[in-house]
Amino acid sequence: MLVPITIQLSRGNFGWSLADFIIIAAILFAGCLLFDFAARRSPNLEYLLAVSAALAASFGVFVVNGAVGLVGTEDEAHNLFFLLVILVAIIGSYSARLRPKQMAWAMSAAALAHIVTSVAILASARGVSDGNPVMEVVGLAIFGGVWLASAMLFRQSARA
Repeated sequence: MLVPITIQLSRGNFGWSLADFIIIAAILFAGCLLFDFAARRSPNLEYLLAVSAALAASFGVFVVNGAVGLVGTEDEAHNLFFLLVILVAIIGSYSARLRPKQMAWAMSAAALAHIVTSVAILASARGVSDGNPVMEVVGLAIFGGVWLASAMLFRQSARA
């Protein structure tokens, strides 16, 4: 947060409005609270790493999608479907009651939702997107991989 604030104050051209700063601050605060909660109840290191990966994926999908758009530009409506992936992770985590074995299934569901959403949007947005298709596929694959890494770490945590 200090880098964008410093640039905004010194040059005035970072490109963020006051609302952007407030939203990012609120998301970072919520993420830190969730991480702290997980650290207090973490049965092992794998669990903590899994929570970290899930939070990183959620934060990354939200911020990248809002800033530049995961497919095309941030103004393209189909990018809103990626918020449903985060919703899948939240609902899955709630229903899993944060137990490692069930969290592995919840994050697997989020990874699957991310992959299905990515494929569907890339297939339907052909020729519509202004973005670099290779970079879009790489970016989408990275986020899908982070969701899968979280699921695998939760699975490892359940076995420990």
